[in-house]
Amino acid sequence: MVKVEIDDAVRSFALVYSQQVMATCADVEEKLAELGTFVADNNDWNDKSAITEYIDLLIADYPKVLTLEPIEWKQYIDKYNEVLKREPDMLTTEVAYTKTKKKVLKGKLYERIIICLQYAKARVILGEIHQQMGLKTCVYCNTIPTMSKNGEVFYQMDHYLPQSLYPFLGTCFYNLQPSCDVCNDHKKTQDCDFGLYVNSEQHKELSPFRFVPKIESLDGPYPRCEEILFRGKGANVTKESKAHEEMFHINNLYAGYKDEVSALYADSYKMNPTMIAVNAECWGIPATKKDVLAYMSGHLSLEEKDIHKKTLTKLKQDTIKQLKEGGVL
Repeated sequence: MVKVEIDDAVRSFALVYSQQVMATCADVEEKLAELGTFVADNNDWNDKSAITEYIDLLIADYPKVLTLEPIEWKQYIDKYNEVLKREPDMLTTEVAYTKTKKKVLKGKLYERIIICLQYAKARVILGEIHQQMGLKTCVYCNTIPTMSKNGEVFYQMDHYLPQSLYPFLGTCFYNLQPSCDVCNDHKKTQDCDFGLYVNSEQHKELSPFRFVPKIESLDGPYPRCEEILFRGKGANVTKESKAHEEMFHINNLYAGYKDEVSALYADSYKMNPTMIAVNAECWGIPATKKDVLAYMSGHLSLEEKDIHKKTLTKLKQDTIKQLKEGGVL
């Protein structure tokens, strides 16, 4: 729901990830070399050297690709695509990749590359790091928690750039985004505007979306949320918000959370100076209606950078923003 600008703190997490992956997956280059040789020699190709050259590129670029930043991706994509021009379908082709005494084993080449990169192990390593970074909800919808504990990762990691097209980014720190299974299934291999990590040089909007609740019965004791509209910057429909809604069905998803908005409105309208003073003193928070309301709503942070730490934080922050703009707070 909000993007993360890559700074020294983020790079330090990426470095830790890279170091742990290299220590845990020490034979990546060897496995890739074996795969490239066998696949080139044991399948029918128009230009079998394209297979070995593609794999050789990946070996040469490893482990740099583990921390390859988004601003660098195009340069590498162009480099790999030059080789793919000679065998355009090689990544998704069912190939013989090894043999046993009894049979030859087959699978899609990109899937075998991901296995050589040891994605399953890298995923476990990254799960713990995501928790340390505060990436604890699906970055696409902010409704489902993404938890990792004791070597188990209880969520999916979406390849922002799909592994079937860009397997060299299969274990890249910046290409793996915490996702719930619903959003990951909606996205699949489609192009998506919402890349979690951005370089400052890309000049991208870090907070491109906004929820705009429609409220009824504002004059009564129980304001009611009629609808939650998903919008872009300035509460308008934008190209990015429209694409995000169409891909992840945000409006339908958030129709189930209207009660959360209604509760914030009701609490804000009922709150009086005595309640504010008592709660502020009790919990050691600023004695403002906004801060007390946020604290009462699950210790809600009002910082945009904390949106991924708890589910529904984006919706609640935007509701409080709307209350403030309306003069209620």
